[in-house]
This record gives sequence, C-alpha cells and structure tokens, in this order.
Amino acid sequence: MAWTKQLNNSITELLTHDKRHHHDQGTLEVSSPRASRSLSICLVCPRFEPSFFGMEYALPLLPGDKRAASFPGSLPLLAALVPEAHAVTIVDENIQELNFDYLSSFDVVGVTGMIVQKGRMHEILTRLIDAGPLVCIGGPYVTVNEGYFDELCHVKFIGEADVTWPQFLNDLAAGSPIKCRYEQEEPTDMASLPCPRYDLVNTTHYLTATTQFGRGCPFLCEFCDIIVIFGRKPRLKDPDQIVQELDAMQALGIRSVFFVDDNFIGNKARAKALLEVLVDWQKARAYPMTFSTEATVNLGDEPEILNLLWQANFRSVFIGIESPRAASLLETRKVQNVRGDSLEAKLERIRNAGLVIQAGFIVGFDNDDETIFDEQFDFAQRTGIGTPFVSVLSPIPSTPLYARLQQEGRLRLDDELVWFEPKRLSRDRLKAGYYELNSRLYATSAFFERVFGLQLRSAGYQNRRREARRNRSQGGFRLGAAMSALTMAYRLVCELARHKKLASVGGAYFAAWWRRNLPLGRDALDLGEFLALCARHWHCLRVSEQSRSNWGV
Repeated sequence: MAWTKQLNNSITELLTHDKRHHHDQGTLEVSSPRASRSLSICLVCPRFEPSFFGMEYALPLLPGDKRAASFPGSLPLLAALVPEAHAVTIVDENIQELNFDYLSSFDVVGVTGMIVQKGRMHEILTRLIDAGPLVCIGGPYVTVNEGYFDELCHVKFIGEADVTWPQFLNDLAAGSPIKCRYEQEEPTDMASLPCPRYDLVNTTHYLTATTQFGRGCPFLCEFCDIIVIFGRKPRLKDPDQIVQELDAMQALGIRSVFFVDDNFIGNKARAKALLEVLVDWQKARAYPMTFSTEATVNLGDEPEILNLLWQANFRSVFIGIESPRAASLLETRKVQNVRGDSLEAKLERIRNAGLVIQAGFIVGFDNDDETIFDEQFDFAQRTGIGTPFVSVLSPIPSTPLYARLQQEGRLRLDDELVWFEPKRLSRDRLKAGYYELNSRLYATSAFFERVFGLQLRSAGYQNRRREARRNRSQGGFRLGAAMSALTMAYRLVCELARHKKLASVGGAYFAAWWRRNLPLGRDALDLGEFLALCARHWHCLRVSEQSRSNWGV
C-alpha cells in the first residue's frame, strides 16, 4: 500500500497546486513502481438528516437494533463492479460512526449521495481531500451540480458509472493515466449488471433492503431530475437478475425489499412479465418477503398489474400526487395525473387492490395561492392517505424547472427551504404554510381519521387483508409477534415519557386503539400492527415539528 499512498499524496499535491489546469487537461498522469497492484477501496454513504422518508424517530421503537430505513442502494452494486483483484469495503454512516483515520488508510475512497446529503458530503470530502486517499465523488447530486464539488474531490463520476467506475480502477491499478472527470458515452445496459454485493452490508441494522428493476421514466415532470440523469426511455433488468438478487437477500435473512424504481410501471409490459415471475418466486418459497415500490398514479388504471402486485406480495406503493389542483399539475407537466377519471378514483382502486398508499405532495407551484394549503389538507383527509409527505417545490439544478426559474430571474439560493420567488405567494407565507400544513396533517386526530376513518374502512382493502391473514403461516408466529409487540409497547411508552408527551400523544394512541381500532372487530389491527402504526406517526409528528425542510434538503 505504500506506493499507492505516496502516489495519492502526489496527486493531491498536484491537484491542489493548480486544480483548474488539471481539470482542463482532463487527465492525471500517474505511474506506479508496480503495475496492476491490488487497491483497497472504501465506498461511503453519508448520513441523512432526519426526514419523513428516513424513519429516524421510529426505528428505535421497533424490535431489534434498526438504525436506518433502507440500504445505501447504489453501494452494493458499485462494490460488485469492482474488479476481482481489488478489496472493497462499504461504510454507511447511517448505521455506524465514520472513522476518518480508518478511511485515510484506503487507496481509494468513493463517496456518493443525493441532494439531501449535500451538506454532509461537503463535510466528509473536506476532511478527506488532503488525508491521503484518492477521493472520488459520484451519484445524483454531482451529476446535476458538478461545480459544487470542484475543490472537494480528485475524480468525479457524472451520471451512471457502471462502465466508467471499473475502467477507472483498472487504469489506476495499472499506473495508466486517469481522468478528473468520467462520464459514460452510452446509457447502461441493465441486463449487463452483476448481482450487488449484499454480503458487504450489515443487513441486521436496516428496516428494508433495496433493489432496482429499471432506470428512467417516460414522463416529463418539470421539477424531476430522474429524466435528466437516466433519460425518458426506461431501461430494465431481466427477471432472472431480480430473482438472483432476491435469492441472495433471502440467504441473508432479509424479509422486506423496496424496489427503488422511480416509476415501476414505466414499461408496463415488462413490469407485468417481472411480476408474473415474482408471483411464482413467492409461491415456491412460501412468501418469504414483502415488497414495496414507487409508481405513477395511472397504476390505478391497470387492474391486471394491481392484481399481480398483490399476488407477488407487494404491500405498499409510493405515489407522486403532488397536487389536487389540475392547473398546478399541468403547469409542471404532470399530465399523467389529470388523464382519465379523478385522482380520488384512481387512488381508491389502488387501495382496493390491497396496497397501502404513501404519497408525495408539493406546494409552491406558480398556480398555488393562499388556498392551496387547505386544499392539500382536505384532499389528504378525503382520500385517507395515512402518510402524506409534503415538500416545497425544489428547483434542482439541471432540471427544466431550474432553467426556467433562472431565466425568469426567480432563483433565490439564500434559504434552505424556499429556493425561488413564488408567483402568487410570498416566500415567508409559503414557508409558514408548509410548516402549518405538516403540523395539521400529523396532529393525532387528523392522522387517525385518515387511517381508521377511510383506509381501514375500505371494503376492498379489508378483503385483501383477510386474504393475507388466511394465507399467513402460523408456525411460531404468534409467540414471536407477541414478544415484538411487547418490546414496541415498552419502547414507545419510554420515548413518549422522555419527551413529556405520554399523556397527550400516548393518550391519543390509547383512545385510537379503544375507540377506532377495536370496533373494527375481525378487521382490527393486531397489537403489533397498531404499535408499528403509532411508531410511524410518532416519527412523522417529530419531523413535522422541526422548523426546517421535512425532506432533509
């Protein structure tokens, strides 16, 4: 390792002496005393700030030692793309503290992250840039905002890196010139990807694992960076690849998997083909896993896909609703949400198929005025979406929205929450309305009204739940479920008492159990299900009380 350490120090010195020159040149001339040496590589996932998606405040209440909601999705794949000659380690700051002395011992440190991690990425890269390793940055945020990282890394990977990442490692090990910036010429052929290295992840600390069926989305939403990064033509894995990944995860004891596709039904025919394979996979293995995913609301127009999702043991879906206001949807080119019958009708069909709906909402569109906050609240209550995640419109760099607002002179980057000048609201009013809306949505009365007043009184949804209960294996189940429920109850009581909310919030939970849940009779949630629901509410309540972005941006 000594030769690489010396080499990396030389590269660091070279770059910091005249970084502009070497970025213009595009390559770094490096040489090693021995070619094709084995490299030590560490892949780092920075910490997320608490947000609705992270479940940070719910995890300590759940049985076991859960520390993060889901896997750092891209890192097991990047590890699998590392050529066999090299040693690779994954470090996820969301489940363990970073040891910078340890990170400095590697030849290459790769950091990846999304916009919600940009602050922590900056801190990590600042610590590492002169510490010895060759520091690389990749992922969604550097792809849309390269300039942010100009002084923070030695090598950038723009867009997909399934080809450029192993190419870079081979060149570095061989002493060949390496570039300061890599960008693939062609989109990745998803059928060529290896099975991710799930064995490098400490699976016991995650609530759910992740896999990816496809990349890209056929729609044109103005605010979305997915089509900027991955394009509009969905590119998909073969079903056999997904089966191989699921088999690998099952061998590690994983019971929950989230398909991170931004639109699982971007190619409906291929989605059906995969689901048919997954139905057979579940049946052959006695349903070892539950699945969840993301999809556009036109899923409600696909009865065959909805039925296949249920048969394949999908139990929840995240839907980007954004707004009940048609003018705002059309403005942002979310045309799929205004086609056909109403949003309410589509959501009802999705729920009747047995799927719990989580949904994203946005405030701050040009067509949003003072009344939008009540309109969003009323829609969530009326449609019974238990966990509506509201954000302020975010002009992410490189998106059509960012370009338009920049052209109109409306970008305002001096605030972490409202990055632009709204058209029909002041910035202060948009910010205040956003906080007020989240507080209203996660008041205990509003939350339990959505869940018990609508979702759990849906006849179609309850029919599916009864079917699932009939098919559920009973071997050892009841004792394990009882122990888990007792653990959650104890932890929840302690947490509420610590925050001095045992009487107010705890009392509301008890009232919901007694007055809303038990009267459902055979359709009532069991104690474990109810406590898991309370844990989710507690997390969302805590996040909604914080005076910052509830998406961690």
